[in-house]
This record gives sequence, structure tokens and C-alpha cells, in this order.
Amino acid sequence: MFGKDKKTTMTEKVTLPEAAPVQTKPPESVESTQGNTVIASDVCFDGNISATGMIYIHGKVLGNIESKTGLIKVMRNGYVEGNIIAKEAVIDGRVIGQCDADSIDIHENGKITGAILYHNLSIKRGGQFTGQSEVRPATTSSASNVIDIITDKESESVKAAEEDLLEASH
Repeated sequence: MFGKDKKTTMTEKVTLPEAAPVQTKPPESVESTQGNTVIASDVCFDGNISATGMIYIHGKVLGNIESKTGLIKVMRNGYVEGNIIAKEAVIDGRVIGQCDADSIDIHENGKITGAILYHNLSIKRGGQFTGQSEVRPATTSSASNVIDIITDKESESVKAAEEDLLEASH
């Protein structure tokens, strides 16, 4: 019992389940996503930027910036020496060049030196603009200040109706 060396070996066959197939997500198209572009405060970028999404400038850009369907925001310490083309431009830093946007907002610390072309413009107290400005012409008739054009004959009929109303109210 104690003195004999007994060796018993048991072999058991173990089968592992098959590994599940790895499902990979197809990469998204670059055109279908609109990312944000950020120029950090310690970056000096020399060249043109063109993007579809939002662009935030904290640092310095020497070149043109374009986001025709998005927002370009020059942050408080941001500096741009070049032209800006965007759907919306928010300036809280310094821009030297032309700004062309549907909406331009110059915030308290914003300074634009150059030309601006816009539909809507707002300049907050403390914001500065030096240069030429031009309101972009309306592209649709609904944005026009003209409500309707009437002929002289129609004008006489309207005047007669107004007089009749005045007489009836007295």
C-alpha cells in the first residue's frame, strides 16, 4: 500500500466549442459624417482649410478657411489672417481678411479688419469691425422687402375701399 508506486494515467478528450465569427462594422463613409476640426491654441497652421463640419480656431491660421455648410468659430485667442467662407461665422478672436457668411456674429473680444459679406450681422458690445460691409442680396423672393406691386387702377380701388371704411366707422 505504502511501498508500491502506482501510476495511473487518464486521458480525456476535451472538445472546445467553435469560436464565434468576429463581426466587423463596415467603415463609415467620410462623406456621410461631419466632423469637427480644431486648431489648438499652441498650433500655428500655414495653409488653407476646407471642411464640411464645424471648425474651431483656438490658435493661429495663416490661410483661407472654408466650410460652406458649417460653422467657423474663431475663439477668444484665435487669430486668422486670410478669408473665411462659411454658412455661419462666430468671431471672438482676431480676423484679418474677408468674411463671407450667411450669418456673422462678432462677440465681445472679436475683431474683424477687412470686408464682410452677410445676410445677418450682429456685433456685441466690445466687438470691433473695421473695413467694408455688404449685405448679400436675397436669393429668393420671399426674403425681399417688396410685398406686392399693384397697378394704378388697383391702387385707386384700394384707396376707395379705405375711404369707404373710414366713412362707415364715423
